[in-house]
Amino acid sequence: MKMKTLSMLVGVGAPLIATGAASADFLGINVVSKTNEFGLLVCNVYAQFSNPGDLMIAVAGTPEFPMVVQVLGGGTFYNHLFGGNTAPSTALINAFPSIAFDSFVTIGAKVTSSAFPDATVEAPGLPQIEGTLFATTESAWAVIPDAPQADPFNSDYGGPGDGNILIAQFSTQLGNVIIGTFYLQYFENGVSGNSVVSFAHIPTPGALALLGTAGLIGVRRRRRS
Repeated sequence: MKMKTLSMLVGVGAPLIATGAASADFLGINVVSKTNEFGLLVCNVYAQFSNPGDLMIAVAGTPEFPMVVQVLGGGTFYNHLFGGNTAPSTALINAFPSIAFDSFVTIGAKVTSSAFPDATVEAPGLPQIEGTLFATTESAWAVIPDAPQADPFNSDYGGPGDGNILIAQFSTQLGNVIIGTFYLQYFENGVSGNSVVSFAHIPTPGALALLGTAGLIGVRRRRRS
């Protein structure tokens, strides 16, 4: 078993990249946060891989490794009236541009269409992303390993296609803090692997007081052959 722990913070407009020694496998998470004309902070959470052929499979919360994503600072997750827990369609974005900034979970799909339908599957018990807390100890979202959108180097679903694969988008009102922890499952070099990853968005130095000891970004990694 191999385990790795890393820590860092991210601010508005700055990417967070949690990485270890260079290797052709899972590198960590990359969180890119931006603001927009709708008064929202949007955090795109990517899993980062370096080897074509690696696959992102699932994001989960378990009794041993709970999933917790939380908005701190008095705000809530942004939920569009016509949005859901998974990525919006191009048709909805064309009709309602602000739905592109909805909060949702995904494996690879930033947008969907009839040509590229979303293959993300929510396990029973996955809560809605609403209010201030999105958490579970017994649910997940996933794709089957041969789904095209599981490929971090596939850009057909709106992702960059450079090894960064979107696993969630969380939006909230400006001035808030978003923190989160996930349990990831993936294939790297044909071998199944798993990691516990955490992130925190810190909009201003004063917001650090909201986090306490939660203001660390880390990766704990376990691999099995």
